[in-house]
Amino acid sequence: MSDRLDALYRGFEDRFRGSIDEVRAKQRVHLPIFAGASDVVDIGCGRGEFLSLLKDARVSARGVDTNREMIAEARTRGLDVVEGDALDYLASLPDASIGGAIASQVIEHLEPPYVVKLLAVAFNKLRPGAPIVLETINPACWLAFFSSYLRDFTHVWPVHPETLQYLLQAAGFNRVEIRYTAQAPDSVRMRGVDPASLTGVDAATARALKTLADACNANASILNSLLFTYMDYSAVGYR
Repeated sequence: MSDRLDALYRGFEDRFRGSIDEVRAKQRVHLPIFAGASDVVDIGCGRGEFLSLLKDARVSARGVDTNREMIAEARTRGLDVVEGDALDYLASLPDASIGGAIASQVIEHLEPPYVVKLLAVAFNKLRPGAPIVLETINPACWLAFFSSYLRDFTHVWPVHPETLQYLLQAAGFNRVEIRYTAQAPDSVRMRGVDPASLTGVDAATARALKTLADACNANASILNSLLFTYMDYSAVGYR
């Protein structure tokens, strides 16, 4: 990005992704995966939220990002970051030299061929048994796709959870699993009907209302599973 776009996107992140403390709180769920690790690489580290969590946990780590504004922000907070392309940075490292990798809300910004290359290079650079975590927006949740994904003007590719799981497995990673986070708020989810609340009617009407309530609840469940499920997910694998 140009300096102007870097600044523009930094402001976009501040407004729509949340404050540093808010993002740290969301990313804390990944911290146990890196317990006892060292030489972790945070790909697309942004403002350094996860790097700061690793630093607090005494896990050595370095971040890489192309956005100068965010790199400058991370450096003011004493974090180890480099400006540059993630693929070029990883390719410059010795094989089996890093103890973990994470890319949080990054791969949706990348072209598919780049992602495939990135996973192949990361596999070679990670030590045996080291973890990789790829967190992204869940496009299988329609609310997430039509709000979080489409809102960001730099997004390139919505990655389905099963697709990302497959790509990690195809790159050679083991024990690959999908972990969902950020449940859509109850305020937007479809509500069911309690058949027990349908009182004060005769038996025939009660049976008809229960049948109607059961159908309504089944349809609400289907819609919730498509429209209002988890907003984000992470694919977690091991070298």
